[in-house]
Amino acid sequence: MKPRLVMFDMAGTTVFDRGGIARVMSDFFKEYGFEIPPGAFIPWMGSPPEFVVNRSLRRVGDDRAENPAFVAETVVKLDATLNAYFADEAIPVPGAMSVFSVLKQNGIFVVLDTCLNRHVADHILEKLKWKGGIIDWTVAGNEVNKPKPNPQMVFEAMKRFAVDNPAHVAKVGDTPNDLLMGNISGCGWVVGVTEGTHSREALMPYPHTHLVANINHLPALLLED
Repeated sequence: MKPRLVMFDMAGTTVFDRGGIARVMSDFFKEYGFEIPPGAFIPWMGSPPEFVVNRSLRRVGDDRAENPAFVAETVVKLDATLNAYFADEAIPVPGAMSVFSVLKQNGIFVVLDTCLNRHVADHILEKLKWKGGIIDWTVAGNEVNKPKPNPQMVFEAMKRFAVDNPAHVAKVGDTPNDLLMGNISGCGWVVGVTEGTHSREALMPYPHTHLVANINHLPALLLED
């Protein structure tokens, strides 16, 4: 059996990221006078920017973490910083277009999900020229009430493409939140990618059906008889 729908995470899974976003976030908070090493952000990859800002402020003991207005203002600035980063660094994972094409040729819907906000996601999609039928749909973090690892993104995609059983969905991502979302929603395939932001060892403890180095392994995995 093959899936009817495959949901891919963006940064780290289909969009190249070997720690670049974490370094950008570290540099961003230096402007506030906070020294947070890039490695501190890795466990937060796959989380919404509001969460990242809140946890960063808590880490340095800044009580503005509990100030929603300040957090929201900081998220706007962080989004602008990420937009500037992706203007130069939005690079597809090698083979991504081919993987999308093979899946679509086999009648499988291709969806991208991200905890980044919509305008950042659109900036990446435009840079990569992934609009206009390359993929079927995208869902961003600020378009759902509960982002990863809550299953709402999966259920929204299922509703959009009339997939009535999550067992017919494959969730693919490079973070623990991706694997948790796939597991909680009951996806038939929960595939961790180990060449993104998290290693095989880091993803191993989280629920999954498969771990692969990168998405180029997916057609053989998902289309096998």
